[in-house]
Amino acid sequence: MIGLVASGLFGIPIGVLGGGFEELADEEEEGEVEDEDESDDQYEGADDDKCKPFEKSCYQFVNGVGSKAAGIFELVTYTLVVASVALGIVQTCAGYESFMQEVDVMIVVFFSVEYMLRLIGAPADATFATNASLGGLKARFRFMCSLFSLIDLLAIVPFFYANGFPGSWIDRNDEYLRMLRLFRLLKLEKYFPSLTLIDDVFRLKKQKLIKTIFAAGTLWIFFASLLFLAESEDTSNGIDPVPLYGCSAYDDGANVRKKRFFLGIGQGKKKLASNEMDCTMSDRFTNFFDSFVYTGIHLTGDYPLIEYNTLGRIINFFIVVAAVGVVSIPAGLIASGFSELVEGRVARNKSRSKTTAKRGNAGDDWYELRLAELQGQDPPKSRFGPTCDDLQYVVHNFLNGDSGASLAFRWIMTTVTCGNVLVVVMESIPEVARYLDREIPFDVIGAFEMSSVAFFTVEYVLRLFSAPKNVQALFSSWTYATTFFGLVDLISILPWFVYMYLRAFGHVVSGSEIADVFSVLRVFRVLQIEGLWGVAFSKLDNVFRASKEVLKATALMAMIVWVGCAALFYIFEQNNPNFRECDPTVPLFGTENKPGCYDFASTAECNEFYPGMCSQTAFSDLPSTLFLVAVFLQGEWGLTDFTWPGRLVCMFLCVAGIGLYTIPIGSLFDSFGAVIGMGDDGEEDEDGSEKEKMD
Repeated sequence: MIGLVASGLFGIPIGVLGGGFEELADEEEEGEVEDEDESDDQYEGADDDKCKPFEKSCYQFVNGVGSKAAGIFELVTYTLVVASVALGIVQTCAGYESFMQEVDVMIVVFFSVEYMLRLIGAPADATFATNASLGGLKARFRFMCSLFSLIDLLAIVPFFYANGFPGSWIDRNDEYLRMLRLFRLLKLEKYFPSLTLIDDVFRLKKQKLIKTIFAAGTLWIFFASLLFLAESEDTSNGIDPVPLYGCSAYDDGANVRKKRFFLGIGQGKKKLASNEMDCTMSDRFTNFFDSFVYTGIHLTGDYPLIEYNTLGRIINFFIVVAAVGVVSIPAGLIASGFSELVEGRVARNKSRSKTTAKRGNAGDDWYELRLAELQGQDPPKSRFGPTCDDLQYVVHNFLNGDSGASLAFRWIMTTVTCGNVLVVVMESIPEVARYLDREIPFDVIGAFEMSSVAFFTVEYVLRLFSAPKNVQALFSSWTYATTFFGLVDLISILPWFVYMYLRAFGHVVSGSEIADVFSVLRVFRVLQIEGLWGVAFSKLDNVFRASKEVLKATALMAMIVWVGCAALFYIFEQNNPNFRECDPTVPLFGTENKPGCYDFASTAECNEFYPGMCSQTAFSDLPSTLFLVAVFLQGEWGLTDFTWPGRLVCMFLCVAGIGLYTIPIGSLFDSFGAVIGMGDDGEEDEDGSEKEKMD
């Protein structure tokens, strides 16, 4: 109940406070910087008389202009960028360092050729072409110094250097240099501008950002100071060991000690009394800067740390009530400004387009357009005669009408569907499954499943039969069978028939894992309720079409924030001793001849000395780090005890990263509302129609 209702009600005052502050900023703002009109000709070339034909051909080819082969080359470039990033992620996992290495070589060769073609074609690019009489040298030099050229070089040069000079520094640090491949994501910026809009966002929201950043920064510093004062002497609330921050208790046989570490390197010992052996909150809040990081995490609305003393809890109460709403405004402004710029660009592109399709709503596709054409038309006559027509009308009115029998049928369908979902859930509980096997003399679930399938099968056949009289099926049984609702009805019964066939021929045994898969597939029957009472999932394709232009830029921005921050966390945190665990036989600290778990600078070194006894519980590879960062980007901080470089990444996510990452989701929600008619225009139309009725 707290999650469903109370959290939303508690958040209302915070939202009102933040919204009121933003309104005041709007009132005091004297004006906003107008978005400058920029040329939307993405590949505007230089004058033909200033470049050679071969240079122009190379330029057009790598930019997908001029021929079908060029378009294919551009598509291959997109694909290999994504493949390169995915391969770089997988190769960070233990045992997969050489995974698909041949493909990796092919990708490097491809991008090397692409770079050479771009270098040759630079004089034909208006961005780098000049009027100087130096041939193409100056244009090529300007290209080599550009951002995208440096990205290409960072991703290509280390590969050739490491293979040409085995044992070199680059070869020894290949694990870290592989992360440079992730920069290839920025190559997509040329096709879907996103990062280049950030400066425009700051100009657009300059006045608001100045006011809100000052207020948010002031509150952040103020509460960080208070938390430091409250928790720096808090030795009563124990926490897990954090050796990086100087708290790893151990007993050397004579004295209980703490050992201070930085990135796994010991920096001295401190004798403690036995009652001081446990780590406490004071080890986290050793100075103002430590407090600043944890306060920033709390200001995102998440509380992974709750072991505060009484004064700390009072301070955190005021952080929740007074500060969270205000501090989140700058991130919201950056996100909304970015969305405004992208949507403005899309709107200008559409207004300049010479041909636009007629659409009833945002995201309409062939189905909606054809449905609009058929509205008001009579269904076609059946080739089987009037009797078949009459029967199809009867079945159609029963399945889709508003009579008492039709409503009763829908409620029965809903009950059976929910019953199937409930059975799947209950079957997954071992105690329930054992009780049914032991106490019930016959297979209740099997009987219910068979009757449900029979019911759904009859309903599916009836809908196929009556589809020629249903305008929603475009008067076609084939259209019904191949669109959302027909496929949902088919999926609700087909797995059962496939399972029974495989079971009859001995390919599947009851109770096996494959049988369990078929059993769980029944949960998808819940989608049948979609066709009975409303429209939601069937409109998702319209939602994506309505927002695809905005998603191109915003999704790339979110991807760059996610993958980029994950790569940084992986580099900075993969050897953080706060997330290291060792076998109980391995001492936490040791001697020069026999070092302990936290005496090693890296987990790999620990495993070399103690094979298989040391492990990193977090950030051990890039896939697991991507998962953790995805959680962080939702404002949920399951881990907080980072190194200082990791803390800087953490603060970036708190300030701007979370806001930027959520833009695509916000765009999808806006488009969903537009598709189902919940936009402002729809509200105005409703108001207008009501006024007309009153008149």
